[in-house]
Amino acid sequence: MTNRNTSHSAIAVDAGEAKSPFDWAVGATLLAIVVVGIGLRTVQSLANTSMWLDEIALVKGIWGADLWSLLARPLPFDQVAPKGFLLAQKLAVMAFGPSDTALRLFPFLCSTAALIVFARLARRALAPAGAISATLLFATAAPFVTFGGLVKQYSTDVLVTVVLTSLALQLVSGPTSARKAWRVAIAGALLVWFSQPGVIVVAALATPVLAWLSPDGPTKRWRLPVLIVSMWGASALAATLVSMASMSDATRNYMQVYWADGFAPPSLDRAIALAWPWPNIRLLFAGGPGAQAGLGYPLSPLYPVLAGIGFVALWFQRRRVAVVLVAPVALTLAAAIVRQYPFRDRLILFLVPALILAVGAAIQLAYTLLRRVSVPMAGLAAGALALGAVIPIMASPPPYRIEDVKSLLAQIEAKRQPGDATYVFYGAAPVMSVYAQSFGYRRGDYLVGGCHRADSRRYLEELDTFHGTPRVWVILTHSFALYREREDILGYLDATGNRLDEVRVVSHAMGRTPAPAEAYLYDLSGNRPGGVSSATFTLTGTQVLNPRSGCVNGPQVMIPSDFHCGLPNKRCTRRPNPGSLTAAGERGRYAVQRPDEPRGIGQEWRSHRFGG
Repeated sequence: MTNRNTSHSAIAVDAGEAKSPFDWAVGATLLAIVVVGIGLRTVQSLANTSMWLDEIALVKGIWGADLWSLLARPLPFDQVAPKGFLLAQKLAVMAFGPSDTALRLFPFLCSTAALIVFARLARRALAPAGAISATLLFATAAPFVTFGGLVKQYSTDVLVTVVLTSLALQLVSGPTSARKAWRVAIAGALLVWFSQPGVIVVAALATPVLAWLSPDGPTKRWRLPVLIVSMWGASALAATLVSMASMSDATRNYMQVYWADGFAPPSLDRAIALAWPWPNIRLLFAGGPGAQAGLGYPLSPLYPVLAGIGFVALWFQRRRVAVVLVAPVALTLAAAIVRQYPFRDRLILFLVPALILAVGAAIQLAYTLLRRVSVPMAGLAAGALALGAVIPIMASPPPYRIEDVKSLLAQIEAKRQPGDATYVFYGAAPVMSVYAQSFGYRRGDYLVGGCHRADSRRYLEELDTFHGTPRVWVILTHSFALYREREDILGYLDATGNRLDEVRVVSHAMGRTPAPAEAYLYDLSGNRPGGVSSATFTLTGTQVLNPRSGCVNGPQVMIPSDFHCGLPNKRCTRRPNPGSLTAAGERGRYAVQRPDEPRGIGQEWRSHRFGG
């Protein structure tokens, strides 16, 4: 067994040492895995899927503000994103136009770069079997593939964490020159502006850097580590202050409520009863409803346990590696305990690389122990553990599609007839505002419904305004299962009209089943069956509102309703000028496609109101 105080050479591969055929084989295997991982990310990127609600909420802010306002003022619709990410996205839009491809270019590049850096990190931190296993898990992790094709900052978070971890490991694994220290200090100071959890990472890595960095040459022991930590800390503090200054109190409160289950329970007894944070860790590995970053691994308790075993193994074999990997996890948990950062789902996706490296260390341990009995048995066991985590993406490969309204509108286009009416459920309205004109819709061609969570009878009242219309398209997506909005709407329409046609685009995600994008064509011109009305129809959803899913803030307020729903004793009616209102009374913009442009978000700016 390797001595606890592992020498630097045991952590880092000596660059000057001649490589054996075995080393070349390991390198070739890692390269092949990286190529496969890049291929998966490319498939996701080239699928040109529809942006969905969360992306559009952020993109509206990127489109609608000049560069200074984007970086200095709060984002609309209670969105939060690091300034460096916003800068990169705005520059992409300015250079290439507001297209889907331009907006997703930076996340794709970050996801690809993270994979390349991770492979090098795994080779440095782990023995060959563990490095190969960890790289395979990283390359095929569905959240990394998915977020590499979405206009969100989570792939950037992963890249920043992997780079910072790699830099820290280099600093503590051998003598460091002044030039290298300056490079690392500047790199870390810049990276924290591209990732909000990057602040947690640099804070966590400061201790091992201070404790173990060894200057190369006559430089005094304390100068280089203090230089690095000081520059990291100053930049992280500045990034944090700027982020807080450009976040409104309303957004801060919204985030606290929305991510409430990511914070530690208020009492120790409650934490013990819930076994916190185990449910959130297991959700990260297993996936499930609401888990956008779920890995979808089978036997979900197995891989978190393997990660724990791997951390312990690294502690005894390569202590510096163990500390560098564990420190950000521990500090994130501490931040959740003091209610400063949620420990849940996509907000802790940046911790997954460390967890995967720990799983790789556990697989390496199993291989080493079983090799004493039988080399083939050791290989089979290591392969089974690694491939077990690859099964999800093999069974459910990319591209992943979430509420793909763009594909839905493409299918409806051939079925629409002149004079068709269209009702857009509020959950589909943001996506509709972006893509509708590309598929032949003008704003006056459809009416946007209001958000009435826990009050579904209001949806039925809005639909009553279409009574007597022979052809009405009802476009649905992003409905809440808790309130059974979709089921009550379709149940009411089936009871009061005649369903003529339907189009359905199923969403595809790892470990969960997001709402599909759907359109139903109804004939509402006939007489209603006796006794069926919006006032008497039996609703099946709950009428108790979850505080996390209100209708007064967040992305759901992007597109104002074309209906007026006043006091409880008054029915919903159409507004006299549909589409004339804007979110919070402000003008916004969405892109309009020129006839000669490919389908998607247009390349040309023209002034429009949100939804109008």
